[in-house]
Formats: sequence, C-alpha cells, structure tokens
Amino acid sequence: MTRPFKYKIISVLIVLCCFASQAKNINIQVNDTEKNPLTNIVVYIESVNKVMLDKTQLTDRPTATMDQVNRQFSPKILVVNKATKISFPNSDKIKHHVYSFSPAKTFEIKLYSDKQSTPLLFNQTGEVTLGCNIHDWMIGYVYVVDTPWFGKTDLQGNIEFELPQGKYNIKIWHPLLQDEDQDFTKKIDVNSDNKLTINLKEAMKPAYSAYDEDDELDVY
Repeated sequence: MTRPFKYKIISVLIVLCCFASQAKNINIQVNDTEKNPLTNIVVYIESVNKVMLDKTQLTDRPTATMDQVNRQFSPKILVVNKATKISFPNSDKIKHHVYSFSPAKTFEIKLYSDKQSTPLLFNQTGEVTLGCNIHDWMIGYVYVVDTPWFGKTDLQGNIEFELPQGKYNIKIWHPLLQDEDQDFTKKIDVNSDNKLTINLKEAMKPAYSAYDEDDELDVY
C-alpha cells in the first residue's frame, strides 16, 4: 500500500536532520615558520569521496566584488567558487584600467571611472593576477576553487568549516607562499570535531608595496 504523502515528507525530513547532525566543526590555524599566525591565507577543502551536498552549495553563486579604493584593489585577495561572477566597481575619483593575463581568466576592462562594470564570469579554477594599466603598483588576486568549503584566515590565523563526515584534502594558497607550501595538501578523515594546525615550511616571499604618491598620471 502506498504511504500517505505526509509520511514521505516526514521521512525526508528525518534523513535531512540525520545528515545535518553528522556535520563536524573543523578549526584550522595557519602559522609561519616561527609559528606566528598568518592572516589572509586562502584555505579550501576538497572532498575525496564526493560527499552529498545541498543543491544550494553547488548552484548558488552570488556576484562577488573586487573594488578599487585609494588606488588599490579591495580586497587584495578574493577567493570565489568556480562559476562565480565578479564585478569590478571603481570607487576612486580617478580612472582605472583593469586587466589580467592569467590562464584561468584573461580579460581587460578599459579605462573607466564612476561606473559599475559588467560582472565577469570566472569559470576556471586557479590564480588570477590583476593589474591596472595606469597604476603599476596596483596588484590584486582572485583565486578560484571548485568546492563549497573555502575562505581566508582571520587576524589570529584561524578559519573554521562545518563538514559532513568523510575524507577530504585541505589545501592553502597565497601569492607569497614558496613552492613547497603552495603545493601543501593534508588528508583528513572527518568523523568528529577537530582542530588542526598548519605550519609553513618556508618563509613567505617579500611583499611588493611600491606606491608613488606623486603619480604623474594623477588625473587618471
């Protein structure tokens, strides 16, 4: 005999509740070689056994924003999921000319100001380095991942994820990481709440911070 529709709904809700109760909190801290916490490090986690995901985690891609403020990209590093659109507004009172030659996304937004640019689709994973044809010191980064679990470490070097039980690979990225740390992968088997620490093996590269206050192209 076919069960009444309301019992089917109850059964589905029970399955969803059981699945949600299996989620575990994973706290990750990233430190430098001296074990000092590192902020703004991209951390992302990829499923090994393709755990069941909510459809919104796979399809919900709100438009992200990479602004231009005080002749700098803001944020300096933007991490997004694959198939995300990114807008590049210019909040300065001068013109900018944004471009990228990166294989993951090559594009050019020619000289513009005081307007919202048409969002661009980022549909390939990897690093996208941004520049401005007018202001050479302006360098920003978009990092595209193919997983719903990603973010950047806070001021204390921490980031937290809620993961369904399963097997995963933890990876990190930052433009100033040396090769050995850029290739970092840690395998984890999530079956309980856990706290993990990642210590870099090499010191980070020095940051480029050149900024010409007396820019001869000050009107742009």
